Amino acid sequence: MFLGVVATITLFVRGLVRENKGQAYHSTWKAALYSFVATCLLVVLLGVVSSEYALADMVGILWLFVSIAMFVFIVLALRSKSKNQNPRRHFRRAGIAFVTGLALFFVTVAVTDEVEEPVDQTASADEDAEKVTEEATEEEIEEESKEDSEEEEAAAEAEKEKEESIEAEKEASIEAAEKEKEESIEAEREKEESIEEASIEAEKEKSIEEAEAKAKAEEEPVEEPVASKEGLIPVSLYRVVDGDTVNVIDDSGQELKLRLLLIDTPETVHPNKPVEPYGKEASARLTELLNAADQLYIEYDSGDKTDHYDRHLVYLYADDVSVHEVLLKEGLARVGYIYEQQRYLSEFRAAEQYAKDRGLGIWSIPGYVNEGGEGFNSEEPEPEPEPTSEPATSEPATSEPQETTEYFQNCTELKKVYPDGVASDHAAYQSKMDRDKDNWACE
Repeated sequence: MFLGVVATITLFVRGLVRENKGQAYHSTWKAALYSFVATCLLVVLLGVVSSEYALADMVGILWLFVSIAMFVFIVLALRSKSKNQNPRRHFRRAGIAFVTGLALFFVTVAVTDEVEEPVDQTASADEDAEKVTEEATEEEIEEESKEDSEEEEAAAEAEKEKEESIEAEKEASIEAAEKEKEESIEAEREKEESIEEASIEAEKEKSIEEAEAKAKAEEEPVEEPVASKEGLIPVSLYRVVDGDTVNVIDDSGQELKLRLLLIDTPETVHPNKPVEPYGKEASARLTELLNAADQLYIEYDSGDKTDHYDRHLVYLYADDVSVHEVLLKEGLARVGYIYEQQRYLSEFRAAEQYAKDRGLGIWSIPGYVNEGGEGFNSEEPEPEPEPTSEPATSEPATSEPQETTEYFQNCTELKKVYPDGVASDHAAYQSKMDRDKDNWACE
């Protein structure tokens, strides 16, 4: 049927094209007419034979097809009239299509009425069948609902039993957990008690051992500190020259001039320098440490034992305390004069850094410590003004005698008056008599 429709439309359009071009078109129109008739017969036959399509539907399709052809012919007639051509043949064809369509319309109405009666009968039969089916269905539904209710009751009972079993298992697990918790608490308590008993026993044993050790220590003679100090030599203090120079007496009674290794303190007795800040404090602190000690020790490092002034290069200890570290940590000395003896350099650096970070002593004065070299940045003393000749006044003389310079030819003459020599601030001091440059002449 679809091919018939396509063929009819194709032949119809081709006939129109040939007519417009003035070519022979009658044979094409006849072919289109035959194709139309064949298609109509095929539609009717399909409506009669096939159960899928009703006869009224088929007649309606033919009527629609003829109506479309009628409107096409009318449009062609109007088009010919506008071009001053004879439109009669198109109107004739449109009339034929109209009459055919009208006949098909009445046939469609008649077929529809005939079909309605069987439809009504069929509808009543269908209603009866549906009623019977509904009754049967209601009975089936009742039976199914009854069965469903029974199944639901059984499922509810099973669910209830399941819940009861779950509840029982839960209670059993809770009881087991509580029991296990109580057992763990009891075990922990026993463990703590055992640990406490063990600690008490250990403390008792420790106290017994300490008592025994104390009694043993009281029975044994106390050894002198020097016995446990390997490499240390006991000495006695003779005098403190300044913060880094000391004179001591060894066991043989010989006087040793000491220069403390790796530290430098501000000057206090230098003949060509003023008393530098914190110099007296360093000397006083060193004197305090040495006088408070029960025993002094010196320790040599590797390398030279003396310097070019014949001073012994040593580390000095007051009992078990390094006086070097004390002076460095309190900001009364700096690390300096580093040569080959460097055994405790890292410890001294740490002590120096402690005072430096806290701005103690020499580090409290900005730029005072010559960090790029040795020594300290102190200003030279201004020369004292020369006395002027002024007339005597009637003011009373002071009770303090005026200091005068004493002159000796050599140390032999000086020692007759001052057997221990003189310091640099003494009136009899002469630099030529201080050969070791320790600010003490003829010692």
